[in-house]
Order: sequence, then C-alpha cells, then structure tokens
Amino acid sequence: MYKVWGTHDWSKVIWTNESAFTVGGAPGRVWVTRRVEEEFHKSFLLPKFKKHELVMVRGWFVGRHKGPLIIWDKGAWGMTMNAKGYQTQILPHLERFWQSESARIQDYVYIQQDNASPHRVLSTITDLQEHGLYNYRLPWPATSPDLNLIETIWRLMKVHISNLIPHAQNNHEMIEALRTQWDAITEYDLGQILDIMIDRVDALVSVNGGPTKF
Repeated sequence: MYKVWGTHDWSKVIWTNESAFTVGGAPGRVWVTRRVEEEFHKSFLLPKFKKHELVMVRGWFVGRHKGPLIIWDKGAWGMTMNAKGYQTQILPHLERFWQSESARIQDYVYIQQDNASPHRVLSTITDLQEHGLYNYRLPWPATSPDLNLIETIWRLMKVHISNLIPHAQNNHEMIEALRTQWDAITEYDLGQILDIMIDRVDALVSVNGGPTKF
C-alpha cells in the first residue's frame, strides 16, 4: 500500500513518538579534536556526573505543522512512559491535535506510532476507540525498520543540544534547551523531512525490508 503513496498522502500522517535526552550529553567517552595547548579549555571539557539523568519527551507533527512538546514529569507521572501515563498525559493532547488538523485540511489525518506496549494494551485500545481515534491509526508492522519521521527530528535536536557550550548541566537547563530546539524547527525543515519519505519507502521495498542508507 505505502509504495504508491506520494508526499501528499504522507503529509496527512501524524508522526509521533517519545525520546530520551541525556543531561550533560551522551554517556561514555567523547572524542574531540583540539590543539595541544587547549587540553583544559572549557569548550573541550564535559561536566562529570555521578549518574546521568534522562529527560523524556513526546512530540508530533503532521505535514508542516508541529504539535506541542510534552515534557514527561517523572515525579507526577512515573519514571517511564507507561500505559496509564500515555492515556492520561499524552492521548488528550494528541486527540486535540488530530481534531484540529483534520478540521484544517477538511479531511481525516492518520496517526503513526510504534507498537510499544503503552500503545497496544487493551486499556489504550479502549481509550482510542472511545475517543474515535482507533480507526485512524496507520497500520504498522509489529517489528519493522524505523521509518517514523519524528525520529529524524529527535536526531537533529540531539546533535544541536550536544553542541551547546556550555552543555546543559541539570534537568532545568536540558528542558529549556529542548523547548528552544523544538521551537526552532521550521515549516521548511518539516517539509524537507517529509520529502524523503518516498525515497525511504522505495529503498526499503527494493531490499525486501533489509538495511538501507536511511
């Protein structure tokens, strides 16, 4: 089915998923290129953390339109994005976005998300049915190559945040950086990301679901 879809069709899909951002940059060894005398220059040093904290976020976009960036409140909602948290803290925002975008284009839009357990447990399916969203989920294989376009945005944001000087050194600074980077994503950026979907699907079909450059 997807092979015959064009950019216009993919522009009617809400791409959504969660992501985790590490305070202080990615854990592990980080390599830099510097001069000998720049060994202790602050731009080439990372703060040391006893334990790396993660800030979890959820976001979505359709076509050239972004939804809100939801910062996961671990204290109030739990340490992980479980089914209950998804249903109470994520789904209401997603439903409003789905309604507004469907009204804007005067057509229904579809919702793409992976098959993580919070998305497919019975209580979530029941919620989706009660809110009229169940029939507008984009069919997606249980295990498949990751073609969710929101992942491209997460990768771009992680690159920009990792290049910040100084690095975010606590949750508050990371959250501010996340909101800044999310707001900085333009309609042009989303259009560029959307345009590659056809190439990604064609590449995947040509290798029968095997690895591709994407």
